[in-house]
Order: sequence, then C-alpha cells, then structure tokens
Amino acid sequence: MVTRPVAAGRTIRPAADPWRPRRRWWIGPATAVVAGCLLAVAAQWPVAPARPALAVVDGLVGVLLLLTGALLGVEDDQRGNGRLFVLAGVAWAGVGLENWGSPSLKLAGWLSSGLFAFVALTVLLRYPEQRLRHRYERLFVIAAFVWVEAAALAIAATKGIPIRGSAPTLLFGGLASRRTGSLIETAGWAGLVVISLIFVGMLGVRLVRAKGLQRRTLTPVLIAAIAAGVAMGVRRAAIVLTDAHVLGTLLQLIEPLALIAVPGGFLVAALQRRLARAAVADMVLTLTRPGGGGDVLLALRTALHDPSLRILYWVDDEAGYLRADGTPDDAGSTADDRLSIPIAASSGDRLALVRMDATLTRHASIVEAALSAAVLALENARLQAGIRAQLAEVRASRSRIVEAGLAERRRLEQNLHDGAQQRLLALSMQLAGLRSAVADAEAGRLIDDASATLRDATRELRELAHGLHPAILTQMGLGAALESVAGRFPLPVLLAVPASRWPEAAELTAYFVACEAITNAVKHAEATHVSVTVTDENGDLLVRVSDDGVGGAHRPGHGLTGIRDRVAAAGGTWSLVSPPGEGTTVTVALPMAGFPSRDGGPAPRRGIGPANETDFRTDTSWEDR
Repeated sequence: MVTRPVAAGRTIRPAADPWRPRRRWWIGPATAVVAGCLLAVAAQWPVAPARPALAVVDGLVGVLLLLTGALLGVEDDQRGNGRLFVLAGVAWAGVGLENWGSPSLKLAGWLSSGLFAFVALTVLLRYPEQRLRHRYERLFVIAAFVWVEAAALAIAATKGIPIRGSAPTLLFGGLASRRTGSLIETAGWAGLVVISLIFVGMLGVRLVRAKGLQRRTLTPVLIAAIAAGVAMGVRRAAIVLTDAHVLGTLLQLIEPLALIAVPGGFLVAALQRRLARAAVADMVLTLTRPGGGGDVLLALRTALHDPSLRILYWVDDEAGYLRADGTPDDAGSTADDRLSIPIAASSGDRLALVRMDATLTRHASIVEAALSAAVLALENARLQAGIRAQLAEVRASRSRIVEAGLAERRRLEQNLHDGAQQRLLALSMQLAGLRSAVADAEAGRLIDDASATLRDATRELRELAHGLHPAILTQMGLGAALESVAGRFPLPVLLAVPASRWPEAAELTAYFVACEAITNAVKHAEATHVSVTVTDENGDLLVRVSDDGVGGAHRPGHGLTGIRDRVAAAGGTWSLVSPPGEGTTVTVALPMAGFPSRDGGPAPRRGIGPANETDFRTDTSWEDR
C-alpha cells in the first residue's frame, strides 16, 4: 500500500503509485522547447563563422536549459519549475539576438537578459518549492529584473545601440552622449556584480541550512548555481575593471561555461532522487527478509536520511501513543515544527504516528513509498510496543506488591516488638520477682525452668521479627545490618560495605540476598570463609557473595531459587559462577531507578563512601545466641 503524507491530524490514505512518472507532454511546453532550440541556433548563427566556440557554448546553454525544463516537467511536483526552465532557455536564446545587425533585435537581446535573470534567479532560489518562500527573495528578484532592464534602456537611450559599420541608434532619438552612456554602462555592470554577490550569499545560506534528504538533493544544484553566480560576477567585474576587448572570447566564455553546470547539477539531483527511491527499495527488502525486519525505526531513518525521525504507536488499551519501549508520549505536542504523519493500518484503524523533519514534505513520493513499505513492520512493532507496555505495567505492579510486602513486614515486626516481646519481657521480670520470693527448692526449680523456656521463646520471637524486617536495617543501614547478622554464622564472613544509604526496598533485597547466599555456603558449599562486597556501579546496587567451597552449584537448585525470585521481584538481575572445586560467586545487580527513594520520589544516585571491611570470625558462643 502506498501512503500519502498529509498535515498532522489527518490519516494517510492510499494514493496513486509515485514510482511511475506521468509521461504526458503538453502542447505548450513541447512547442516552447522546439521553438527555443530553433531560436538558440538562429541567434548564434551570425557569431558562428567568427567565434565558433562561443556560438556553440552559448547555443548549448540554451538547449540544456530547455531540456532540463522538459525533464522537470514530467515530475508532478516540479512542473512549475520545469516551465520556468523552458522560459529561461528561451530567454537565453533571445539574448543571442544581440548578435544580429538590426537595432530592434539587438535591443530585444538586451531586454532578454533581464527576463533571463528574473526567471533564472526565481527558479534557482525556490527549487524544489513551487514559489519563493521569503519576501526578501521576491524583492531581490524583482530588483534584479528592474536593474537589468533599466540599465539596458538607459544605455540604449544615451549611448545608443551600436551597429557594426554605422553610427549608434538612440532609443528615443537625439544625439548620443558617450560619456553619460559609459557611466550608466559601468554602473549597470557594477550593479550586476552586487546582484551576483547577493545571489551567491543567499544560495550559500540555503546550502548550510539544508539537512537530511533535502541536503542530498539540493547540494549539486546549489553548488552549480553558486558557480554560475560567481562566474557572472567575475565577468561583470572584469568588464568594469579592464577593457573587455582585451580579454575577448575567453571573458565571454566564462559565464556560459558555468551555466552549463546548472543543468548538470539538476541531473545529479535527479540521480540522487533515484538513489533515494532505491534506498526505499532496500528498506523493503530488509523489512521483508526473514529475520531482518527487526528495527523499522532504523530502516526509516536510513531511507529518509533523518536521524531524528521518531515513531509512536497507537495502543487501544492505553488510548494513546506509546514509544517503542512502551512508555507514553505526548503526541499532540506542537513545541517544534516537525511534521507529524498519522498512519492507518490495513484495517483502517489508527496504527502509528511518524514524526520527521518538515523538509521531507518536499519529497512526498519518497516518504509515501517508505511509509507504505513500513506498514506491516509498523503493525508488528505496535504489537511489541503494546507488549512492552503490558510488561512495564507488570513490573510496576510487581514493584507495588514488593512495597506492600515491605510495609507489611515492617508492621508485623513493629507489632511483635511492641506487643508480644514486651509482654514476654514483663512476664520474665515477674518470674524473676517470684523466684526471689519463693524459698521452696522444688518450686524454685520449676520457676527456673519456666524462665529458661521464656528466654528461648523471647529469642525465637526476636529472631522471627528480625527475619521479617530487621529494625537495624531501617535505622542504621545495610552495612550495620549485615554486621549484626554476620557473627551468627559458624564461619568467618568478610564484609566490604560502604557507609552509603540506598532506597529501603533495595537495601532489604540486598540484605536477604546476602543472608541467603551465606546460608547456602554454610549448608551446601563446605566453605571455610565467605566474603560479601557491596558497591554502587552506574546507578546499580551490586552485591557479590563469594565462598571458597566445593562449587558446582547450578540453577535453580542449592537454595538459589529464593535468590532468583527475590531479585526478579525487585526488577534486578543475577549471575552465578560456580566451577567445581573453585568456590561459588553470586552477583546481584539492583537498578536504583526501579525503587522509590526514602522520600517517595525516584531513587537518587548514591556516591560510594569508603568501604567498611569487617572480618567476623567464628564465635564459639554462636549456638547460644
């Protein structure tokens, strides 16, 4: 399906095939081309015997301009510029009428120079548009036309129209004033030098500002036009500064030789447009090749030479446009002047919104072909964007569940600490008082047994509350919490933990991961010591637990399932390195961007402070704790 880019807010609909130009000739342009060619030959006829090189080059310029206009005329969006090029070719051929001996034909040749300047400046300044974009461009073209025509008429009225073998003919009769005419002629040439400089400057600005596909197609045209403008200025400046008769034919050849480059520039631009269409064809092959249609965004950026091109996908469940990663985007923003093109799926429903550089409106056929070829890939990409949005929602939901579980842990730990533990402590104090008041040995033994049982129950309750949510983790941080638990294991634990603080949920996940990994080393690895290293790398909290045990651990056994599930619930990643006989290393990376900070906002980046390295050796009283 071929799509047509339109203004934002309107859906692209199928259009006629832009690949095949309409080869329809109009009687007007065809007649003008033929008449222009005949005029070019006739105008240079008197010059051919004496200066054949000049006659050939001047005639060739007119013919090439006419052919360029004919070629542009077959392109739907360049017909206006094609007509102007045909008119420029006719005007250039008309300039050659000054070679004839008739005063009226010579004056017609002079006046044709103004017409040629008007048409040539217009088409070169506005291409590939159909009109001049700025008011100052229109004023410049009109001023150049008026200057050339007025200078020609003023010279004809004062200095006269020179005719070989006879006196100059004044336009309005009277006596010729060679001094006044020469001054007017010099002023006319000087004005043309200024016009050439302004023209070259305007083209240079356009060349610098052009970008993307527009720059590729404009560069050869603008460079050729700049060369022609420079040649025109050089020739006029040479006439003002020196005697034109000294330079002779060489001086007269400068301008037409440079003008030949202009049709050549348009030929190169046409080839560039062909190559751009070939790039679209390559994109089609890439997107339709099995396994090769992965990145439709990259394919469109490459084909349209717009690295800033963006694609937003319509997702019904979200009732809006989403980026490729599933995150929402304000598709209605008009903060910039980019072109927004809605695209309809084959079913007619909204599919995507492509935002691209506004200059691509001048290459509508290429954009149509590219977007048409990308429709199927865009439909697949939209499905992927929807899946990513659902995945993002699942992750957000999982994060909310983790936060809710964390809050519930805190509540239970607080309730146990403030409720049951305090009551057991009060009961222990009551039994101590009762023991001191009872003298009977048997009763005292029973009270002592009850006190021991109560201490065991209190310790177990404390361990249970600590397992739900260690209060020291909230109060003093991850380092202090790991220090408090490291001494409870029956093997040395070396800690390297910075004094920084991280989001509470991240610290709790890192704490339980470290505890579970150390427990696995105690139960399964036959290790003699364990090291725990905590670092902050590129916004991720990294926890690395290593032991010197027998190794050979594998997923998901050896108690690693709990670590995997806990890390996945936090949106992190983990890795396991456990070669047989070389120990085991568990590495966990928790992205801070996935956790809310302690004040409820996004987690900030934490700088690493100096690590506190503590070596907890085996404590013989571990079993009594």
